[in-house]
Amino acid sequence: MYNNTDKKELRNKLFAKYFEVEEGVKVTELVDKLSFIPKVWNELHNLCENNIKYFDEYNVVEDIKLLNHNDKNYLILKLPVYRYIIIDIERKENITEEQFENNFDENFFVSNFNDSKMVDYDFLELYDIEKYDGNIEELLDFYMENEQVLNLSKKIDYILKVDNAWIYFHIDFVNEKGQFGFDAKDQFSYEHLDLRCDFRASKMQNAKNKVDIEKMKEMFQKIKEIKIPQEVIPTDLYKEYLIKCNEEEKNKIYTKV
Repeated sequence: MYNNTDKKELRNKLFAKYFEVEEGVKVTELVDKLSFIPKVWNELHNLCENNIKYFDEYNVVEDIKLLNHNDKNYLILKLPVYRYIIIDIERKENITEEQFENNFDENFFVSNFNDSKMVDYDFLELYDIEKYDGNIEELLDFYMENEQVLNLSKKIDYILKVDNAWIYFHIDFVNEKGQFGFDAKDQFSYEHLDLRCDFRASKMQNAKNKVDIEKMKEMFQKIKEIKIPQEVIPTDLYKEYLIKCNEEEKNKIYTKV
């Protein structure tokens, strides 16, 4: 039978794994160099908050894409729980419920937005569309101006394992947050720490009744020292990181001259 001492030892052993990595990009530097990504997503969120009914600061836009489907171009915003906004580019208007039912099916969203294919559910029972009530031309212009950034990888997942347990570090650039957690077989250990992209602790913490407060504070401080191996960073994000590093080096040279 496991006890709390066993859990503490397992968490410490897992946590130490991240600091065995010597080659990589320091997480604080990586997030700083890629800070332009959440900035653009935050601008999109503000547009949505001002122009979508019931969309507020607690809602998220999970994805946005410009896609061709059945010889028509659509700007599509993915919202949580199988909800979408679909805009006809040519007409610059939201599609109707009838157009949605006649022209789209589950396979389209599974293929383009990585939705899980559901069993025992009819497509139209599960999926729903909402309307963008604001200036659609403004939204399209915003997308075209920021298309390259909006199409970059949206997160980094760094996972290490020890026997039947693992530790994970998720960085979510879309929602400007991160999560650092422990998991183990049969949920023997199942705790996580929530943080913002600036590495401040979030106010709500899953682990506050499971992990000693002082230990949590120590972890939040040490997380900033983690180095993420290049192979863990999505290729497009690593490329952007290098571009920013080169830009900073050039600026330093110009400043000295």
